[in-house]
Amino acid sequence: MIHSLHTAAGEIKDNYRDPYWIRERVQERIASPVLKRMHGTGGISIPDADWDNLLVYDACRADMFESAIGTGEFDSYRRVTSKGSSSPDWLDRNFAGEACGDIVCVTANPWTARVAGDSFHELVDIWQDLQESGTASEDANLEERNLSTSVASTVSAEELSEAARDAAERYPDKRLLVHFFQPHAPCIGNPDGSLKSDEELDLSLHPGRPLQADAVDREAVWEAYCDNLRYVHTHGSRLAEELGGKTVFTADHGELLGEWLWPVPMRGYAHPRNLRHPALTEVPWATSATGGRRTIRAGTVTAHESDEDAVQNRLKELGYV
Repeated sequence: MIHSLHTAAGEIKDNYRDPYWIRERVQERIASPVLKRMHGTGGISIPDADWDNLLVYDACRADMFESAIGTGEFDSYRRVTSKGSSSPDWLDRNFAGEACGDIVCVTANPWTARVAGDSFHELVDIWQDLQESGTASEDANLEERNLSTSVASTVSAEELSEAARDAAERYPDKRLLVHFFQPHAPCIGNPDGSLKSDEELDLSLHPGRPLQADAVDREAVWEAYCDNLRYVHTHGSRLAEELGGKTVFTADHGELLGEWLWPVPMRGYAHPRNLRHPALTEVPWATSATGGRRTIRAGTVTAHESDEDAVQNRLKELGYV
């Protein structure tokens, strides 16, 4: 008890002048428990749901999907509740400790290896594979353009789609979970599926600290995210056609763009862990079927070997830790 009080006192002394630190503590200690009691912690179970291909658009709110993509092109559409308000929450509550031997996961999200590295028949950790081969972002030509670390560290939708096609060929009797990084910032894509030029990129269009500090306009962030969503969906919809079977387009979590965390009198930004707010937990569930269903066979799970230092560095580059 004395040690805990000493630690807390030291933390307050070091950070009491930092408004971001204060906000995070109020959000963690007050808003999170209150909203959890109001909205619960349940949600759709991804392993138990019916799909052949699950295309996950990172940080895609249901209302954003409906606005930017619409629902008319799908065989069915509904909103579902995600088990997570962030990628690590979603991975932990759906896959950690589970043996999903019928699923091959192709991911651009570095949290996957840390949270659920031994949960799948195979984990294709594309960002790490590209990094190890020395070709990270080569197709997108990001490294040569001297862009920021966060952009150069972002796996493009083209790169991930190519890895998913390869995985589908190698594992024709497995379900395929493809976790894109977009529309999550940085917003690198245009609605037609092309990448933004150096002149078009604006890294300030982020729902975290820039929006919280009023350095950017909410509508501008919303539009940038919508463009990034249209960008990834251009590639996701094409991939679904090629893969065949029953494809579900969904998200791991949504994004807060300054919504009030009622009844707590504060606004929320980005996607904090363990924060149960509808803007974070209401996600799309859009279904399309092409051709016949695949015959899925269960298999063993494989422990994915990852470099923990590399994972930590990657998360720092992307602004997570």
